[in-house]
Amino acid sequence: MNNNFAENLKKLRKENNLSQEQLAEELGVSRQAISKWESSLAYPEMDKIIALCDKFNLNIDDLLHKDIKEIKGEEEVKNNINKGIDDFLKFITNTLNLFCKMNFKSKIKCLFEQIIIISFLVIISAILFVFSKYIILGIFAFLPTKINHIVCSLINNIILLFLFIASLIIFIHIFKTRYLDYYTKLEISKKSNVEEPVNLNQENIILKEKEAKIIFRNPENEYRFINGLFKMILGIIKFFAIFVVLGLSFTLICFFFSFVISFLIFKTGLFFIGLLLAILSCATINIILLLLVINFIFSRKNSKKIMVISFIASIATFGISLGLIFIGSLNFSIVTPDLKTASLELTMTDNLFIDNNNIEYIPQNIDNIIIESQVPNLCNLKAENIYSNDLILYSECKEPLKVIKEAITNLNHYKILDLNNDLQNIKVYASSENINKLKQNIIKYYEYENSYNAEITAYENAINNYVNQITNYEEKIAELENELANYKNNQFE
Repeated sequence: MNNNFAENLKKLRKENNLSQEQLAEELGVSRQAISKWESSLAYPEMDKIIALCDKFNLNIDDLLHKDIKEIKGEEEVKNNINKGIDDFLKFITNTLNLFCKMNFKSKIKCLFEQIIIISFLVIISAILFVFSKYIILGIFAFLPTKINHIVCSLINNIILLFLFIASLIIFIHIFKTRYLDYYTKLEISKKSNVEEPVNLNQENIILKEKEAKIIFRNPENEYRFINGLFKMILGIIKFFAIFVVLGLSFTLICFFFSFVISFLIFKTGLFFIGLLLAILSCATINIILLLLVINFIFSRKNSKKIMVISFIASIATFGISLGLIFIGSLNFSIVTPDLKTASLELTMTDNLFIDNNNIEYIPQNIDNIIIESQVPNLCNLKAENIYSNDLILYSECKEPLKVIKEAITNLNHYKILDLNNDLQNIKVYASSENINKLKQNIIKYYEYENSYNAEITAYENAINNYVNQITNYEEKIAELENELANYKNNQFE
């Protein structure tokens, strides 16, 4: 046995504030025996060595042969690492528990505060980083360009890492002080008020009510600025929510109006049933959204269970309605309305032309222009000058109610009325001279349009060339500035 035992015993006794008499009394030996063990004049028996190991939480090999300082140092490092890991895991666990137990308003407030704090830290860090960046550039300006770039980049990355770690530590500390400490106090106070299990019918039954959500009020750590800003933003959101209510109210009126109108096509069978279900399901979802927004504005609680069940039922009903509409629509066919020949007379001008390829020109000895075309029975032929000389032809229905009535009648007979505005069989009656003018004018128009587009393309190409030249000049300027900086550095060296 070497002197490690004697040194270890002396260190352990002093670290535990024990005198030789106190240690001897605990081991059932004399003080002189302890003194001899520490002086290496004698050694204890095996049962005493085992008792010493149990008392100081060591194994026999460490007590007899190893340096106790090294052992304590290793244990302290391990304990610190384990404690750090435990604290980190505890922080995450408490954060999750806290967030889950908050009520909705407290969750929004918590998230809002964290966003404000993070934004503030990011702004401060950005200012400090930019400020330090310019200082570093000034300090190391005497170095050559390449070395200066490497050194400044390295230092800037170190500063950026330091700012990130510092911001993270500050953020965690604020969050812990503001929320987790308060949450810990609440948990401790809850545990101190826990009631004992009630014995009913000789069985232990714990009567536990539904745990209430935490309404976060911590007067000791209130941030008046953040609370005021939160209330202001919440007020702005509620103000805009009023317009959402108005919009949802209008759409709800439209759904009910559509519900009543849909009975006009009740003869369409499955299509009608599917349409009714689709309108009802959309109206139900609209009502749910409307109630949610109204309750948010007036800070009232929502009946979550009823709303969730209604929403799921509406989605399922909407899916069923789409299937019924699809099955019902297979019986429909598209039909064209009855056509009639409509005409109108126009005065000929020098630059007039008709922008339509489906035209038949018919010479007649007349001064004006007469245009004929096939249009639906309830419509008339119309012409309009979109530009100064471009004449556009289309059909216009002056009695839309009659058109709607005809469309509904066709729907009840499983027919969809094709109200296409494309004119059929357009005929233009004019003198030969006016017909030639109309044709020449449209040729001139397209030639002018092509030349105009070509001119725009040429200008765009020229602009792109100038932009490329400017980019090349800027690159040359940057190269010359770098050469000038290198020349100045070499001169000073």
